[in-house]
Amino acid sequence: MLFEDNIPYNTLKTLLIVIGTLGMMCTTTRFKYSAKRVALIFFLYLSYVAASSASIITFLGYPFYLRVFPFTISVPAIVLVFKLAKDQPAKAVFIYTTQILISSYASATVTLINTAINGTELTDFFMRFMFYALVILLEYRFLRRPFLWFTEVTNSGWLVLALIPCSLLAFSVTLASYPIPYTQNPTNVVYIYLLSAVIAIIYFSIFQYLAMQYRLQMTKQNLELMEVQVNRLKDKLSADAIAAEKFRIDRHDTRHILCTAASLLKSEKPADALDYISQSIRRFQAHTPVRYCQDVIINATLSTYFEQAKEAGIVLETRLQFTDTLPIDSGEIAIVIANALENAINACLLLPKEKRRIAVQCICTPKFMLEIANPCKEEVLFSKDGLPLSKEKGHGIGTRSIFAFCNKYHASFDFAVSNGQFVLRIVL
Repeated sequence: MLFEDNIPYNTLKTLLIVIGTLGMMCTTTRFKYSAKRVALIFFLYLSYVAASSASIITFLGYPFYLRVFPFTISVPAIVLVFKLAKDQPAKAVFIYTTQILISSYASATVTLINTAINGTELTDFFMRFMFYALVILLEYRFLRRPFLWFTEVTNSGWLVLALIPCSLLAFSVTLASYPIPYTQNPTNVVYIYLLSAVIAIIYFSIFQYLAMQYRLQMTKQNLELMEVQVNRLKDKLSADAIAAEKFRIDRHDTRHILCTAASLLKSEKPADALDYISQSIRRFQAHTPVRYCQDVIINATLSTYFEQAKEAGIVLETRLQFTDTLPIDSGEIAIVIANALENAINACLLLPKEKRRIAVQCICTPKFMLEIANPCKEEVLFSKDGLPLSKEKGHGIGTRSIFAFCNKYHASFDFAVSNGQFVLRIVL
């Protein structure tokens, strides 16, 4: 039942459909403005929807309204939400038009069900309200975080994909309203739901494509990360090898130093001997590298990032107990440590110098356990997988690298915020 003669109810129904569709669109959207400003703009838009819909139905009829609503309501909604959101144009069109397509099918289905049961305006309104409330709740609870994370990583192909829901929406509206409304044309109803099966297949293919793009993008980012980390480790290993060679030279020279000191003592020149020994000790202390563990790669990683932290005025609290034999490849452990320390250092750089502090605990007996804690400036949001969500585009690669390491070795991990401290724990 379309209730064509009941203009107030049709206006109310239109407002319910628009509010529900906007709610669906907002569940997968990050806005640039405050909630109050967004709510005010939506209120003005809904006022326009109510006035324009009532006018079109009154003067041109409900069938004409069905034919033009994509242009009078849907297109302005897409433009409006895009202006308020942070999405790129092609991605926005794909996401919002898809939600409008789902809403259109749901609205038509409710109309057909209500007609079949000879329902009233009240049953029609109740079914629509329950549908939108349920869908918005489910999308916000289960889809929002993974979807935002997923679409942020996948940046290519949206322009072509955006054409698909636009074409499907135009085709479905044509079937539903030409030459007469779908409620008066059973044949078109069959075609509309056959089209829905085609839409389901198309969207299954789309999300398979997006999943492939996501995996390719993640692989590319991980390779880039690995390349950066490997280059850093190579540089540090070279520096460490030079330092080790110098240490061997200094050890060789120690014999000559002792001989000289002994000669001075034999010549009864103890003051000169003590002065000479003191100078030699200071020279050795100035050039002896700090060694945190026996493993060359992990030691190079710790040396690099600890030095960066000290240069940034960050206070380090360390408890390191490495064994000669590590449970897995030291290169992979080094990359995890590098990613975690880099994230901690970047977080500390946002704070005043007096608050910059990183606590590092790494123990290899009886299990490998890594814990890194640092103060955090802002509230941290977490994804469905328990990973911290980055607010800046292109960030968060290091976190995903740590997540991949934990999945590979079935390690337990925990990203948490407690008492203003961001804490990462990994147990292998």
